[in-house]
Amino acid sequence: MKTISRTFYKMPVNTMFIVLVPLFFFLFVLAYQPFNLDVFLGAGAGRYTLNLIICTLIVLGVVSISRMLLFILRRSIDLNWTLYAIWCLGEAVLCGLFMSIPMGIGWAGVRPYFSVMSLCVLYMAGILVFPLSILSMAVQMYVLGKETVRGVVPDEKTLIRFHDDQKRLKLVVSSESVLYIEAEDNYVHVVHLDNGKVKDFNLRASMRSLEEILLRHGLVRCHRSYFINAAHVGLLRKDANGYALAQLDHPGVKDIPVSKRYYESVTSLL
Repeated sequence: MKTISRTFYKMPVNTMFIVLVPLFFFLFVLAYQPFNLDVFLGAGAGRYTLNLIICTLIVLGVVSISRMLLFILRRSIDLNWTLYAIWCLGEAVLCGLFMSIPMGIGWAGVRPYFSVMSLCVLYMAGILVFPLSILSMAVQMYVLGKETVRGVVPDEKTLIRFHDDQKRLKLVVSSESVLYIEAEDNYVHVVHLDNGKVKDFNLRASMRSLEEILLRHGLVRCHRSYFINAAHVGLLRKDANGYALAQLDHPGVKDIPVSKRYYESVTSLL
């Protein structure tokens, strides 16, 4: 099963879900009142507007926590489409379960709680399937569009050709696929993506001999022993000792040190 694009883990995409999903829920229920929700949310006591606001806030809270968790775990999980669909379904189910608390109180003595809870889950799933599906398809279309552009119009200028210290061509990769370059003794490690998998190519060369071509292709020095691709930096953080580290957007890749000398040049590209 094909895994979802790393774009789904990025903060701007998750922020879009956090804002648009509860907004859709509120406007859709307000405009169309599906499933006779005007009666159900009224809870037999004329509290339709109040309960609608409470349910919208529940959707906002659940989606916010869920999408922040997806962003936080981006480096340790790699969801396929089935697991992502289950994740989205879980968001709808959780919204329904939390919705059943105020609605259960409102219908207390009139409807059994488990009947109210099952209706809440059903209503939430029936409504939230639309924004979750539409937004997910929109993100996937954006990803496919970028991939199509890359595939139809290959640009030789984006290819980095790595030569060893004997001027022999050893590796050709797209600059976009490079995660970072690390110097170690008489070698450099070219860590890059190959069909979504992280590859580490050992090249007998010095960092000094590669510096010009790396800068020309948009990589930035972040440490005397490292160059990184700023496009793959998820965030910058500081460890317990106050040293800056760059977290990359691919699971299983180590944090890259960022020295004070290069900190501003790195942050300016994020």
